[in-house]
Amino acid sequence: MTDPAEATPPRRRTQRERREATVGKLVDATIAAISEVGYARASVQEICRRAGVSHGGLFRHFETRLDLVVAAAEEVGRRLAANFWEQVGPVAERGATPHEVLRAIRAACRSPLNLVWFEVLVAARTDAPLRARLAPTVDALGEEIYLTALRIPAVAAQPVETRQAVVSSVLHIFDGETFANAVRPGHDLDEKRLEVAASLYRVPVAGD
Repeated sequence: MTDPAEATPPRRRTQRERREATVGKLVDATIAAISEVGYARASVQEICRRAGVSHGGLFRHFETRLDLVVAAAEEVGRRLAANFWEQVGPVAERGATPHEVLRAIRAACRSPLNLVWFEVLVAARTDAPLRARLAPTVDALGEEIYLTALRIPAVAAQPVETRQAVVSSVLHIFDGETFANAVRPGHDLDEKRLEVAASLYRVPVAGD
């Protein structure tokens, strides 16, 4: 006797589901292409090849390559924000030392996705349309990271007037380190940079 479950044909995906699946493939392919061959070589042809989508299929969902790149950057921003807390949250919540928290922040900054983010930002420096389109995403990621950092006791304990500057400075140290190491690794200064980053955090005393 035939099992009714085996006799039931698989449900056909809706048009919306098919569209979302194709868009997801294109966004993932764009992120992978920028990561592996760089922004300049992440052409429409390269992206379509990786996604298994025709040129016509791409342009049915995105009017231009710029639209696709912006969508990919937005997704990278979302993933970076999530990765930041995944790396730092468990360490911060168990009452780790500032040095341990900073090591976790460094690990978050060393995500391969951060290099994709840098690639797009560098391209935006001389590409005015890309720069304008990315501005809201850059602002949103910065705000999300800062609000997430406030959940770290060592950060929340900092004076309000310097807290955001300290968070930004630490991130810039580790971001720059990540970018430089991708070109020419120089890990001999890693521990010294960690000490410099730790020195930015002062422990408030009574009366501060």
